[in-house]
Amino acid sequence: MEVALFPGAPSEDVQGTPPAFRCRPLPGMSGGGCSLGRWREISEVLRKEKCEISILLETKIRGAKTLSRRTPTDWVQLHNLGLCDMARIWVRWNGASWEGEEVFMTDQLVAISFANKGGFRFLLGAVYGHNDRRLREALWQDIIRLSILAVHRHLPLLIMGDFNATLYKGEKLGGRPVPDQILSDFQSCLLQSGLRGLERVGHIWTWHNKAVVSRVACQLDRALENNDWFRLFPSAVAEGLPAGTSDHSPILVRFVESPRWRARPFRYDNSWFLSLGYEETVAGGLCQDVVGTAQFCMVHRLKKTKRAIRDWVRALPRTSLQEEAELRDLQSDLQGDMMSGEMAAREKKMAADVNTLRLQQEISAAQRAKCSWLKDGDRCTKFFYDVIRARQHRNCIQRLLGRDGRLVTDQVAIQEEAVRFYSALYHQTDYPTVFPQLTTKTLITEYGNSLLMAPIRMAEVEEIVMQADASKSPGPDGFSSGFYKRHWGVLKAQVLEAVQEFFETGKLLKELNHTFLTLVPKKEGTTSLADFRPIACCNYLYKIITHLMCRRMEDAMQGLVSWNQAAFIKGRSIAEHSLLAHEMIREFHKPGGMKACVKLDLRKAYDTVNRDFLCHLMGAMGFSETWVDRVRECITSPTFSVLIQGIPYGFFGSSRGLRQGDPLSPYLFTLVMEYFTCLMDIAVHRERIVPIYSRVSPVVSHLIYADDLLVLMRPSMRGMRELAVVMEEFGQLSGLRLNRDKSKVYFNTSCTLKEERVLELGVEKGDLPVKYLGVPLSINYAKDRECQSLVDFAQRRVEGWQAAGLSLDGVLSWFDRLYLLLLCFGSNLLWYLWLLSERLRVYVPSSYGMGGFMPSLGSSSVVLGRREVWVCVL
Repeated sequence: MEVALFPGAPSEDVQGTPPAFRCRPLPGMSGGGCSLGRWREISEVLRKEKCEISILLETKIRGAKTLSRRTPTDWVQLHNLGLCDMARIWVRWNGASWEGEEVFMTDQLVAISFANKGGFRFLLGAVYGHNDRRLREALWQDIIRLSILAVHRHLPLLIMGDFNATLYKGEKLGGRPVPDQILSDFQSCLLQSGLRGLERVGHIWTWHNKAVVSRVACQLDRALENNDWFRLFPSAVAEGLPAGTSDHSPILVRFVESPRWRARPFRYDNSWFLSLGYEETVAGGLCQDVVGTAQFCMVHRLKKTKRAIRDWVRALPRTSLQEEAELRDLQSDLQGDMMSGEMAAREKKMAADVNTLRLQQEISAAQRAKCSWLKDGDRCTKFFYDVIRARQHRNCIQRLLGRDGRLVTDQVAIQEEAVRFYSALYHQTDYPTVFPQLTTKTLITEYGNSLLMAPIRMAEVEEIVMQADASKSPGPDGFSSGFYKRHWGVLKAQVLEAVQEFFETGKLLKELNHTFLTLVPKKEGTTSLADFRPIACCNYLYKIITHLMCRRMEDAMQGLVSWNQAAFIKGRSIAEHSLLAHEMIREFHKPGGMKACVKLDLRKAYDTVNRDFLCHLMGAMGFSETWVDRVRECITSPTFSVLIQGIPYGFFGSSRGLRQGDPLSPYLFTLVMEYFTCLMDIAVHRERIVPIYSRVSPVVSHLIYADDLLVLMRPSMRGMRELAVVMEEFGQLSGLRLNRDKSKVYFNTSCTLKEERVLELGVEKGDLPVKYLGVPLSINYAKDRECQSLVDFAQRRVEGWQAAGLSLDGVLSWFDRLYLLLLCFGSNLLWYLWLLSERLRVYVPSSYGMGGFMPSLGSSSVVLGRREVWVCVL
């Protein structure tokens, strides 16, 4: 039996804290009742959570009198006992706080319209799906019907319960794979209804069979929301609670209160230039006299400009809504005096002002949404704001595991925990500072060094600025590349002087290299800081300097970095790397002895690099001492603050690591990984590690793409021990330690004594296919279930609200981007495209209109309202 709990009613107005919705599975009832202990468990949950609305599923109660006896006197109930032998769905709510009205009812769905005393209204759908797929077809149609009703009534909609179906292949562990038709039915329902799942946290596997062996787990229970609900409550999450004695886990749909408002850092808005007085305000700040070094003068002029812009923004006139209202009133007055030239002139001016304000709104929303793939000319302000809300919700940290393992929800404690964690992460005292003489395969030439240290030209700097993406996030000073591009005529002399000063003196102003750390979750619902990716937001003036350094290193990197590495090297591509990995794995099924593929994972790769070793390695590669000093200044001088809910906290330095977000970091990390290649080549040369040979490819002992390592070797005992020695030596010098929990070894069928060989390396044994660079590597061509993760990835990107917020041109732009992304996956490309062509469906409102294309190879089905057309993507 399942119980859904809705505690904490919202306040009298819509702006108040909304209710929290909870779904609690309990042991099943039999006949006309249940044990006293089970009802006590229900009552305890209701009391603890202060529930206002509750839903019980699969009660197995046959009599209406039994239901009435177990409903509190001041509560109201609604059940579907009249449509089935036993009450499959039983909804109860506090009549003193809520008024409920039945919308419609079936044996699988009960739809209710709720309203509180403050006038807040919403639609609730309680679902308990049939086990039979054919019977569930009626449920999908009922959900679509309810979503259309919510749109017509302009009401937020929440649907929750046990759907007895999964949405993606990855939502089931163990047992037989979920049939494709079940997935397709559920996905089509959500796409047509415009619904999306709430973000899940906690226990996401909501059902399991309680078996000791042959365990099966699924994500059957979930909560869905429509766009109106998402816009009203963007912070809502579905939290899974421990299952207790039931085979279902509780689902808690929690409404997290937004933290108290606090002034956020200044951020330049690309739309400001359209407002009156902007140019004069900026010019007054940038042209002020400041005495000091070039970097000091540049930074302090920006500070003065920031203060001037803030004062100017506070005095900006009305919003577009106010302007539109005044325009409508004026046009109504004009109807009474159509020949008035004065009123016609005012109308023309006000219409122009309204169009300008609308354009400002769209530019600002596009900048915050960061949808660089969406082309100009498609007015998608609604889509942009949906993306902004989704990103803010995804990156909002409302709970964390503290150092003692307890869950922290207080915002002050979260801030302190984040600052403590990253301050410790970027500090290390036990790294070696004295290194042996390093041997590298190639050295940079004197001519190469001369190119690195060549004088800085204005053309180089200007090209970097003009090619920058204006929607990128700014650094702590708040000025993005869009500001530099807009005012390049005034700024270029000052910027060139500051950049030249760094290359001449090798010193960076501390304030210039301050960094905000934005924490991006690696997976949904994470509460551990180790599962967040710290992205560095650097000041754009610093980025100009490092972009210049990267451009000058590009040519040198091609000769210094072995062909085993493909990331960040000019002329090398992920497509070639992926294709080579596929071909090597396919050698596993051919005769020729034992073969193994070792996938190595590095723990916190960028964040733990030994900077002293990096500088020592660059010296061994032949980089001039002057250039190494410039690099050392860039990577050792930054200070950090951590952004929590967009507000910076803490201030600390660092002694190790490279910043993810610094343009220079990928190139420097590639140099560090080159030393791993040197160690591997030495081991292969001494025949301690024997690589896998193939007739169609060169000798490959390992492949590296950024921090993704794939070692292909003969798994002899000696070879496995030598690989462990190589990883240990590499980790001690570079700081990049092996993450044994995420590293695995994959053997071919001819390999014997697999367990003993795994023990030599100290990692776990895995089963093919292995996922590398996001694509499954299989001995044969990838099977349907192995490619399903890519289809699920594409399907999630066009779910409900995302597709509904785009025009058809926007959807087509997204398809272009998706298929270009898949082009890099080599030999399995046609299979991936076929899967997407067969299964990926995008639903767009019929109001957009569109003539149909004829079906063709590589086409994707797009449904416009009730009409299906085909969009050719090849």
